[in-house]
Amino acid sequence: MGEPSPQINPAPAASASSANVFVGREPEMVQLKTALESTLAGQGRLVMLAGEPGIGKTRTAQELASYAVERGARVLWGWCYEEEGAPPYWPWVQAIRQYAQETNAQQLRAEMGPGAADIAEIVPDLRTKLTDLQTPPALEPEQARFRLFDSIAGFLQKASQTQPLVVILDDLHWADRSSMLLLEFLVRVIGASHIMLVGAYRDVEVSRRHPLSQTIGTLVKEPHFQRVQLSGLTQQEVSDYVENITGTTLSQQAAEIVYRRTEGNPLFLGEVARLLGSADPVEEQTWANTIPEGIRDAIGRRLNRLSDQCNRVLTTASIIGREFDFALLKALLDDIGEGGILESIDEAVRAQLIEGASGGTDHYQFSHALIQQTLAEELTTSRRV
Repeated sequence: MGEPSPQINPAPAASASSANVFVGREPEMVQLKTALESTLAGQGRLVMLAGEPGIGKTRTAQELASYAVERGARVLWGWCYEEEGAPPYWPWVQAIRQYAQETNAQQLRAEMGPGAADIAEIVPDLRTKLTDLQTPPALEPEQARFRLFDSIAGFLQKASQTQPLVVILDDLHWADRSSMLLLEFLVRVIGASHIMLVGAYRDVEVSRRHPLSQTIGTLVKEPHFQRVQLSGLTQQEVSDYVENITGTTLSQQAAEIVYRRTEGNPLFLGEVARLLGSADPVEEQTWANTIPEGIRDAIGRRLNRLSDQCNRVLTTASIIGREFDFALLKALLDDIGEGGILESIDEAVRAQLIEGASGGTDHYQFSHALIQQTLAEELTTSRRV
């Protein structure tokens, strides 16, 4: 049954892009700013920003970056690449390359010292600015890696003495093993430095066997490590977010519907807000039950990472509703069997697509109403029957 049509009160002012909107996150920003202040005082920090896709990790990191610049720090960015083909250390390569491009040759040579030749092995662009670099001696792979790590650590420490550094590595769930090993090395040497490392990752994509999971298991033992978990925005923050984007004020009823449908996920909010902003009065009756294409794509990418059997189990569960019981699911999927269904449920729980619900250990619910609706609407009428 559809949601009732909410009232939307128009505001005269127009809107901002959802990419620029930042509301809420006060507790998280307090943690990040406190970590930065420790770094500025000479106690380096490593902070990992964790959360589901679209929850606002990158946007929160951008807000931290702006604050860091205001406080006199230098911010470097590196992004991991989802597809195959990226060279080892890719996020670090981008951060070091950015620093080199923004720094004159004399200062860069002084800060990198004799380690510049080693660093140039993964950042060849350095040879354009530091033209007299020699080729490092041939070493065994393990020795060469240690020498590289030590050179990068020395460079960052030296550079941070001139100006505090904040290095932000985004999408670490796609990072290669070499990048993770370098992060593990650096966290052990930044304690008495002006270096803050920030990593952002999708925790829903980090299983026990994921390389990042192993790295986090190592990092949590370090005294200057902390993790900041991002969750959905509150209902009031949802209302503020939509108003910032569309220039409209949601009624309490509308805010409740948007909050319930999006669970406060900023990516979902942005898509719904765009739908609201483009809807004419006639279409307002239908927006509450419409899934924007951007949301379908985001949810589809998460579902595509699951096994075929898990997708089938979830699709069947979506017919039941947002909440479903194992017993009914088993009756609908008798050809898979209890073991296969339990295996698929475990897979979906690890991906944070479903979670336990009140009502018993065999009672589950989709983590977002939009996930259930997307799956259910993918079925044709004939298949539902």
